[in-house]
Amino acid sequence: METSKINFFWRDTHDSKAFNVKQFSIRPLLFTFLVPVAILCVMAVVHLLFGYNITRMTRDIAVIAEINPLTGFLSNFGAFLWCSAAAVCVLACTTLHSLKKNDMFWFFFFSALLSSYLLFDDFFMFHEELGPRYLGLNEKLIIALLGIATLVYLIYFGRIILFRTNWFFFFLALGFLSTSVAIDTFFYRWLAARIGFNWAFFLEDGTKWLGIVSWFSYYLQASHQALSNIRCNRCGEAVQSSTALDTI
Repeated sequence: METSKINFFWRDTHDSKAFNVKQFSIRPLLFTFLVPVAILCVMAVVHLLFGYNITRMTRDIAVIAEINPLTGFLSNFGAFLWCSAAAVCVLACTTLHSLKKNDMFWFFFFSALLSSYLLFDDFFMFHEELGPRYLGLNEKLIIALLGIATLVYLIYFGRIILFRTNWFFFFLALGFLSTSVAIDTFFYRWLAARIGFNWAFFLEDGTKWLGIVSWFSYYLQASHQALSNIRCNRCGEAVQSSTALDTI
């Protein structure tokens, strides 16, 4: 047996279809644990150097703040969907990369990056708190840079979005999210003075929620469509090959 690879078997060896021999590689271990272990190491270093309480970095926010776990549940659901959209795009781009579908691979690759940034920004309040407080960045500047990045994304992948995906949900997501950003940046005080703070927040966060739902729906449909087309193309090639053999 080679020292670099270890053979292991399925437990159920009675069914010949279930029996399989797999090769264990170090790469899945690195892919799975490299970043998580690095995060734990950073937390340990922060605790040792700055004396920051480890529980402040590991425990649930509701436990630390002593608030109801359902506090901010809509925002948390939104983070779940941002993460789901990014995960769907990662799955699609890795599958397409293995099949040498470069155009769609890059589309889903940058879609995963964009969704991941939106998750980070929304969940950790980057443009509202972290960026201005710790990096000295203006909130409107961060939003403007995100808008520019989205515009570049649209220009570069516009043909794929318009002709190879269900673009309606993408632009629906952009519409809802842009409305939420506009309310937050320009119209919040105006709305609050007329309909009250609660309803102003309701409009801002409600449109953001609908935008996130539309965003997730779009990339779920786009990924399914891209992978289904590959499967259909392969089935078509198999049928053509079978027909060619039958005619010989």
